[in-house]
Amino acid sequence: MLTKADNDLLTRVGPGTVMGTMLRRFWTPALLSDEIAEPNGRPVRIRLMGEDLVAFRASDDRVGLLEEACPHRGTSLGLAVNADNGLRCLYHGWKFDVNGQCLDMPAEQDGSAMCARIRARAYPTVEAGGVVWTYMGPPAEKPVFPNFEWLSFAPEHVAAFKVRADCNYAQVMEGTVDSAHAGVLHRESPWGEEAKYPHEKDLKPKLEIEYTQYGLRYGAVRTLSPEERHVRVTQVILPFMTLIPPDGAGVRKHRRMANAFVPRDDVSTWHIQWFFDDTQPVDRAFRIEEGGHWLIDGFRKQLNIDNWYQQDRDMMRTTNMSGIRGILTQDHAVSETQGAILDRSREHLGTSDLAVVAWRRLMLRTARGLAERNEAPAMLSAALPWQTIKGETLVFKAQSGWKDVVPLSSELAADMTTA
Repeated sequence: MLTKADNDLLTRVGPGTVMGTMLRRFWTPALLSDEIAEPNGRPVRIRLMGEDLVAFRASDDRVGLLEEACPHRGTSLGLAVNADNGLRCLYHGWKFDVNGQCLDMPAEQDGSAMCARIRARAYPTVEAGGVVWTYMGPPAEKPVFPNFEWLSFAPEHVAAFKVRADCNYAQVMEGTVDSAHAGVLHRESPWGEEAKYPHEKDLKPKLEIEYTQYGLRYGAVRTLSPEERHVRVTQVILPFMTLIPPDGAGVRKHRRMANAFVPRDDVSTWHIQWFFDDTQPVDRAFRIEEGGHWLIDGFRKQLNIDNWYQQDRDMMRTTNMSGIRGILTQDHAVSETQGAILDRSREHLGTSDLAVVAWRRLMLRTARGLAERNEAPAMLSAALPWQTIKGETLVFKAQSGWKDVVPLSSELAADMTTA
């Protein structure tokens, strides 16, 4: 459990907050490239960490991300004309480029120097893996972009999705920093019937945590036999990313998955998710069906808290544990029904929550270190081998350990053993 003060620190992400200031120091997935696919197309309004922004693709294919309110008198640039490498406000025609520089003020007098002095708030962008990323922190502190392996995959080998979760980012983040729930919530058989997968057969995994330069990784170790153990190694990357291991069998044998839980504001989250596979093209239609990525306006789920996720009690008795269609929908259901912002002071945690506790401690310590001592996270200034960080599923001999099979490189090892 957390104190109320620590819970507020963890969950409040707006401008000027302790956690919000720390989150803005990282490169952040902002929106899908497909949302602004066309140069000179419609600007897209987007909310990130409590800030209202507008994204657009300029004539030369560069992507701009500006504060939505025009610096003149606050009219939305979501209404603006997108042409000739800039957004032109509908109110008085002020025009801004992708860097926020004002280029034209047609209603001002000839010879006015005002235009050169005006800038809209703008954030830099990078496109990678079908997603537009942005950096919202101090310009002088902009870190090197994290070049994860899947970001350079051919388009047919990586598929990006975006879904809105109607709760605080920490709740949905903690859902993936938690291997113990998989054998219950995602159980592909009714409760009481024979389980299909190792993580369904052994509901008491032993969690083994290892701190890293980028956050932490942990193994959920389950017993297959007296001689063999099964482990799923999940990577937890500060501040709000997880890399999920493949199942190691069936249609998900080589499929890997990455999640980013980007705060939309304090009470809603952009869940950006990549499926990637270097051995075969990603079946996008299958992933939509498997995950439950059926959407309505604003990237909300069709199966949502308003219709109680269309939970089917007959399905619970005959088909799966949850009675809810789609793995992502199941994850969001247990997070959203905790409330818009979970009161962690009322929790009763167990050994299955060790990785969740470790992530919380890292987040709080990192945010306080920046706020109180101006200690930026070390990963922001290090040239880490991001391509080597992967989720893994493997079987190993009981007398050895999974860390011997997938050792952590010296560049990624952390200086501490506890957090």
